[in-house]
Amino acid sequence: MTLHPDEVLVMLKEQSPNPVRHRNLDVIHRICAELHAKNSQDFSITTIGRLSQERGGMSKQALYNQTSSYLRDLIKAWAGLAGNPLKKPAKPSKPLAESEWLKKIEDPAIRALIGNIIAERNLLRSQVAIQRKNTDIIIDCRPLPGEMSRLDNGDILQVVAALDTLTPTEKFALKKAISPSFLADEGWYEGSAGEIRNSKGRVLLDFGFANGIRKILNE
Repeated sequence: MTLHPDEVLVMLKEQSPNPVRHRNLDVIHRICAELHAKNSQDFSITTIGRLSQERGGMSKQALYNQTSSYLRDLIKAWAGLAGNPLKKPAKPSKPLAESEWLKKIEDPAIRALIGNIIAERNLLRSQVAIQRKNTDIIIDCRPLPGEMSRLDNGDILQVVAALDTLTPTEKFALKKAISPSFLADEGWYEGSAGEIRNSKGRVLLDFGFANGIRKILNE
């Protein structure tokens, strides 16, 4: 006949009047009773020892000692009441890695096909991750130097490059492009509207070209 843990507790206390022994039994008994009330199936020495140590009772290591067999007897009584041996429930196995379950596919052709599908999926995942990181794109819609745009009121806005942003070399190149000596050497000349023409009068650079450069140079 299997004894109830309460009866086992009384018997174990009667075997010795040691107050430390009684205290350790009471700590273990309360822990096991609480676990049983929660319908727990874990009455392992590891779990009971951890909870006991947290409450100032015997540690897991001490419960394995030969002198602590009376405490293990009490734990066995509670485990038997719960219908479970003194073993910690097995943890659910971790899912196999892709490489592991690929090895379980016996057909090499199917294994290679599935492997290619997995590789393509992983590539797509990495590309999506990169795209997500680059979703915040800032577009500068301000007009560039020399660009003309019409305002809401109908006025024309032309952005002119600031002179102080030009290097000395850039200033020299602009001046040379419209200088009479340079134009003459090339057989060109500046027209009345600021356009640049060749010796036959054909427009090479549109109307306002020379005037625009002079405005940039503040000349």
